[in-house]
Amino acid sequence: MAAADITSTLYKSRTQGLMPINLKVTKVTQADWINIAGVRGVWPPMGNTVTVAANVAETFTYGAMTINNGGTAYTATSTSIVVQTAVATRKAPYYVATGSGEIMEVTTDSTPTATTSTLTVRRGVLGTTASATGLANTNVVAVLNQLILGSATVGPTFIRAQPMVGEPTPTDTYSTLSG
Repeated sequence: MAAADITSTLYKSRTQGLMPINLKVTKVTQADWINIAGVRGVWPPMGNTVTVAANVAETFTYGAMTINNGGTAYTATSTSIVVQTAVATRKAPYYVATGSGEIMEVTTDSTPTATTSTLTVRRGVLGTTASATGLANTNVVAVLNQLILGSATVGPTFIRAQPMVGEPTPTDTYSTLSG
């Protein structure tokens, strides 16, 4: 079975501040992914996939997109970034991290259900510095609100993640997440 975008349920807390996000998903195959709508990014999460026979620590990576820049080089002020080979089905707004450590906020994703897209970005967010480094042709950026589930175990998966600093606290409007 091919990896697919899967649906999750968010368990909210009415407490102010940076409360963890708790998700339950049903993982069907290795490399299923979750888009955490309403949250621009999360710090690396922890979680377990539970089956009748096992309780396995889940492994996570962020979704990835490859920069498509065969023409004029991007600069530290570029706000339109073309990407290729992205995991399809992304949920804007979201953060991406470059190899230089810059975090950019993607405010618009021209084709979020395709593997190629043009991103409109706000540069150097969350205290990072805008840089052309990490935006050369074929460089990879990480989609910080998209989690790829890496273990081979399938079944109910329970995940806890921390929203990135500066994120709005999830509200009732984010009670159902879909990938």
